[in-house]
Amino acid sequence: MARTPRIWSPLFLALAAACSTTNRAADLAKNDLLYMDVPFVTKAPGDRPVFVAPVADAREPGKLPTVDRGFPIVYGGDDFWERPVAEMVGDVLQRQLEQSQLFAAVQPQVTPDGLVLKPTLLSFTTGMVEGMSGQRSLAEFSLRVQVYGPVAADGKRALVHEQIYLSQQTSPQELNPTSPYRLIGRAAQASIGKLMVQLDGSNIARSDVPADPARPAEASAVPAR
Repeated sequence: MARTPRIWSPLFLALAAACSTTNRAADLAKNDLLYMDVPFVTKAPGDRPVFVAPVADAREPGKLPTVDRGFPIVYGGDDFWERPVAEMVGDVLQRQLEQSQLFAAVQPQVTPDGLVLKPTLLSFTTGMVEGMSGQRSLAEFSLRVQVYGPVAADGKRALVHEQIYLSQQTSPQELNPTSPYRLIGRAAQASIGKLMVQLDGSNIARSDVPADPARPAEASAVPAR
């Protein structure tokens, strides 16, 4: 499994300690101070069930930049989290899909008449940039989602949806910036919120409505908030 570089500064360790002591758990899926569920519920529930595959971890930490405009970037590692990152993201995704009512059910197993959703984690980055007059926190969350339709007469499943959902979050430069662990929660929330909206608009969960054709995977940046 890919891991972000474990490079730490005293300030970053302080942020980690603060996040750990003021919250119940260093777990994105179990702490609403780190991640708050997107309040999305479809107005037209689907009639097709879906199986959500485990999140594949395809992060490439070796390609992360080490400086920003001449200032070093300090990255956080997976060791901060109580569970594997892909596992936490998978729990969040499954819970949000269940709450959204987009599908008739989120199933524990694949069925011929159901859809198969395959998520791939491309980035889950937390970091801090040192500056002349303070520090700036940053976070990036990127998830590729592929959805395959029911088994056709030829025994194959057609790709009915493919998209990359990306959000980059940055704090202002200050002496005590927002924890990057909170920013990664905001980035995940923005990405998953856009995923819910696009799945709803695609009609892939509704057998009686023509679905939009599959789209190539391309970045869908969500403005930082």
